[in-house]
Order: sequence, then structure tokens, then C-alpha cells
Amino acid sequence: MREKMLVLYYPEADFVFRFAAYLEKRSGLALRCRAFSDSVSFYEYLKTGAADLLLVPAGTDLSVTEERSIPCLFFTEKSESREERELPVYRSMDKQIRQISRFLDMTAEDTGRKAFKAELLGFYSPVHGAGQSISAILMGMVLAEKAPTLLLNLERFSGLKRVLPQSEGTLSELLYFAKVQGDLTAHLREVTEYFGPLAYVPPAREAEDLTESRPEDWRYLLETLRDLGIYRYILVDIGDGIARQLPLLSLCERIYVPVREDEIALGKLTEWQEYLTAQGADDLLPRLRTYRLPPPAPDRMMEYRELRYGVWGRTIKALAEGEA
Repeated sequence: MREKMLVLYYPEADFVFRFAAYLEKRSGLALRCRAFSDSVSFYEYLKTGAADLLLVPAGTDLSVTEERSIPCLFFTEKSESREERELPVYRSMDKQIRQISRFLDMTAEDTGRKAFKAELLGFYSPVHGAGQSISAILMGMVLAEKAPTLLLNLERFSGLKRVLPQSEGTLSELLYFAKVQGDLTAHLREVTEYFGPLAYVPPAREAEDLTESRPEDWRYLLETLRDLGIYRYILVDIGDGIARQLPLLSLCERIYVPVREDEIALGKLTEWQEYLTAQGADDLLPRLRTYRLPPPAPDRMMEYRELRYGVWGRTIKALAEGEA
């Protein structure tokens, strides 16, 4: 994923240089930043310097960029703003990063760069407690470092509210528009959140929103997202939230199946594989990628950025290499 050059201008030097350093080193976005606190240097740079995105105070004269058509976000001192191009200065950094990520996705879409037909990657296991959801998040973090990646969680009770930022919009809204076969594009933008460079849609608000959705609704949703051209990878954490898993699994190009090594767990895996064959879905067997997360499990739910660079993250990265 090519790094984008973000050019920042703000009169308060301490703020703008710290903001730029944070974005480069800790946001997880594929950005290089060039910051200015004086307008003369800023305008001189804009004449010939590289810039994929500008971040400047509202009211800044940008006539020098008219021939280059550089996308722009505007710092504002409002306490809050729902305008897509306004970035409140005093908002938390997590929210700043999510809005910048969302804006980068929008500009890619608006310029007509339909660069991707996404690969659908499923996560499913008949063995409970083997690390399915953790694996999906870690794989998403790994792949998002390379290319635009979206994560969907289809569990009735995901628990993700405790570990990932949530918004008012959820998968429930997308499922509604899938049921009526409406335009998902604008609504996807409204419900998408970001964890570093990884895009995700917060899980459905009510379990019934999942269980009452039909296979054709899921197919419409996933095929539409796949063909939007925004994401290179779409990861689907297929839990117990849907009545029939096989229609979703059939859409996935690869299916990651975490397991454990005890006899009961291995028995469940064997019985599930036999079930696939009995249901005429043995074409799924070559797509399965079974693996085991190494012990020990964390004695606490570590922050996912810690897990990403620990033994579990290295296991998932090794699983992705050579295929993604």
C-alpha cells in the first residue's frame, strides 16, 4: 500500500509538529507527514512539493493548489463537527485518525479508482475457544498494513465493544439495506470505524438482526462490498449469528479454521469436515486453512497492538504470508 504524503499547516508549532509525529509513528496509517507552522514556507512548498492530502485551518487560501486538485481537510476550533472535511482541533486523536482514514477511503472512491475486487476470507471453527475472533482481528491488522482491509463480525454476542471503538452505526444498518437491495456505498461510509489502518463495521446491535437475515441478504451484502473496489481484503468472522454458515463459506476464497489439539476438538473438526462432504460442499475442503494458536493464552486481554507483535501475531502473519 503506497504511503500518502500528508501536508499539514497550523500556526501553533508545538501542536502541528506533535500532531504530524503522532500520525507517522503511532496511527498505523500509511502516511508520511510534512508539517509547517509558518505560511510562507507552507505556500513555497505547495508550489512543487509532493502532497496527496492537505490538513490546514479553515479559511486558508489554497488558490495555489487549484491546478493540482489536492484533497483537503480543515482544522476547526468547533468542539464537534459532522462535516466530513472539518477536523476539530480538540477532538481525541483516535477520532482524528478515524476521520482521516475515512476521508482517504472517500477520496480513493471519488476519484474513480476502482482498484480492487476484494478477496473474501472467512474465519470459522466448529471448536469453540480456539481463537477465531482474535485471529480475524490480528489477520486484519496484518493485511491492512499492505492493502485496504475490512473486517465484519457476524457473532450474536461478539464482545468487541470492550476492545474496539464503536459508533452509532453498526452491521444492522448494512443488513437492512441489503434486505431491500439498496445502495450500500454511502451507508458503508457512515458505519465504518478504524483501528489504525484496519476498517471494520461494528457488530450488529441486536442478535435478531443477524439470525433473521436470509442467505440471499448475506450474499447481496458480501458480493456488493467485494465489488465496490475499495477493499483488497474483506474478512468475515462467521460465528453463531447466522442460521446457515455454508452459503457464506461458499463465497470465501479461503477459510481459516483455528483448532485445539485435544481429542474432543480434533473430533469436532473431523465431524465438521464429514458434514461438509455429506452436504455436497466438499469443494470447500481445499479452501480450509487449519491452524493452532500457540500457548499460552494471555492471562489478560492485552491491547491488540501488543498481540499483533507477540507470538499470536507472528503465527497469524506467517499464515498470511505466501497467500495474501
